[in-house]
Amino acid sequence: MKHIFLFLSFLISSQFSSIVAQTGDSIEEAEKRYNSNIRKSKIDGIYIPENIGDAIQEIIRLSPTESIQKYKSANEDFVVKRLHFGLGKWLAENWNFYEGSRYSHYLRLKGVTHPDDMIDFTLRSLHRHLNEVPLDIEGRAQMIREKRKKALEEKRGTGTVIDSSEIKHEKPPIKKQ
Repeated sequence: MKHIFLFLSFLISSQFSSIVAQTGDSIEEAEKRYNSNIRKSKIDGIYIPENIGDAIQEIIRLSPTESIQKYKSANEDFVVKRLHFGLGKWLAENWNFYEGSRYSHYLRLKGVTHPDDMIDFTLRSLHRHLNEVPLDIEGRAQMIREKRKKALEEKRGTGTVIDSSEIKHEKPPIKKQ
C-alpha cells in the first residue's frame, strides 16, 4: 500500500511540475488549482466526464452520427493516430488534461499520466466501445505505464555522465575589504 501511495504522490507532483512550467505558478498554486479542478463537473462551461464510460458517452453525444459511423468503421490504429491532433487535442484542452480535471485525475489514478497517453487511451476506448471490443482498461493502462517507463529509461541511458573530477572549479576572486 505504501508503494501505491508513493507512486501516486510522484504522479501528482509531476503533474504540478508541468503546470508550473506552463503557467509560471508556484507548486502550491498549481496544487491548489489541480485539487479544485478535480472536483468540478464543469470547467469553463464544458462538462467534464467522471470516467471512461462517461467520456465515451459524452464524445458520442457531441459528435455527428455520420462521424461516429466513420470512426467505428476505420482501423483503430489509423483513426487514433489521425484524430490525435484534432479531436484528441480538443479533449486535452477542454477536459483539462494539462492542469487537471476529474477525468484526467481518473486516468492518472489508472496510471495514464501523460496528456498524449490520455488522448490515445480515450480515443482507443471509444473505438473499442463502438466495435464492442473489450476495453481492457487495466491492461492498456499497464502497457502505457511500461512504455513510458521504458522511454524514460532509454532517455536516461543516452545521457553522458560527467565525472566530477573533470569539472574545473575556478575560485572567484577574493574581495579585499
